[in-house]
Amino acid sequence: MITFNKLIYDTLELLRGNHIIDDVQLAERQIMFHWTNQRALWIRNEYNKPGRSIDPEIEQDLNCLQLIEVDAAECCSVEVDCIVLRTEKKIPSLIELHDKTALTRVGLPNKFTIPFTISNINKVLYSLSNKYSKNQVYAFLLNGYIYILTNNLAHRMIDYINVRGVFEDPLDLAEFQCNDGSSCFSLDDRYPIKSWMIPYIREQVINSLGIPLKTGKDTANDANEKATQ
Repeated sequence: MITFNKLIYDTLELLRGNHIIDDVQLAERQIMFHWTNQRALWIRNEYNKPGRSIDPEIEQDLNCLQLIEVDAAECCSVEVDCIVLRTEKKIPSLIELHDKTALTRVGLPNKFTIPFTISNINKVLYSLSNKYSKNQVYAFLLNGYIYILTNNLAHRMIDYINVRGVFEDPLDLAEFQCNDGSSCFSLDDRYPIKSWMIPYIREQVINSLGIPLKTGKDTANDANEKATQ
């Protein structure tokens, strides 16, 4: 299992042993930052290719998110007396693909039930007035929240939903809890990435750090990054 801790450690070791002078101090947060950015870029490029479907290995699960009732206007002083369901918490930023966000599942907590239809707010409003689709349950993302709209009275009473997706920063899920009360993601959990991407991303991370390669032998140990001639 490849964890984020393992990827960070391996990158540090590679930099320290691959002709990098010993005086360079590599901050773990810099490596984490570049790993996160490069992972998002590689996933975006890979799944923007025609015919590509998102691999479950790169998805993350937000477990059960509580829904609350809010006025559809959501203004400070204006109400329109139209109540809709919305997640209580904002969800982490999702990776943006060409034609959609990488939101892969919104549905009931029972993950073996048929998920809701994910769309955007404009399409949902038209679908709810269509006689063939008006009774479906629709989910859409707006201002960081997930909203549920439906004409189905039974589904207007649901309290929790399950959400899955491909998120820009896996560590953003650390503030969400799973069924056992543990965090939905930690540095010791499996990192949501395809294994074939790792060597390519690691190379880009090293390049992004802009660390000079050793051209001589640094023996001075004087915090000077210039190699001793």
